[in-house]
Amino acid sequence: MKKLILTTLTALTLATTAFAAPVAEPVTAMGGDGIYTMLYTESAWMSLIVPMADLNYVLPSDLSLAVSGLPSGTTITLDSVTQQGDLALFHVTVSRADESVGVNDTAVIDVQSGGQTLTTVSIPVMGVAYDQ
Repeated sequence: MKKLILTTLTALTLATTAFAAPVAEPVTAMGGDGIYTMLYTESAWMSLIVPMADLNYVLPSDLSLAVSGLPSGTTITLDSVTQQGDLALFHVTVSRADESVGVNDTAVIDVQSGGQTLTTVSIPVMGVAYDQ
């Protein structure tokens, strides 16, 4: 009986590990002369900072972003990617369809190439609600 329980627990542990979702590594952003812990809506001057090691030290020409975790109508669009030493800078535009709705959520971003996810990162996104 003990052997059966131990075998079952081991199998469940392995199955859980094998099918666990990838962990989103927190990243920071750069813009102007500063480093930021979040992205701001209505911005086209910020860049996500991703270690080149997370991309296997290669910048594929077909990089794209798949973003989740944000309210409907809030988007992060990849404008370009540059390399600065051992860092990749993902220059992005952050926008939302309705400025009367505040945003205070965490974006989970899959960095993709060739249909494959290279790394998953996360960063808070903030936007103040405006009266219109």
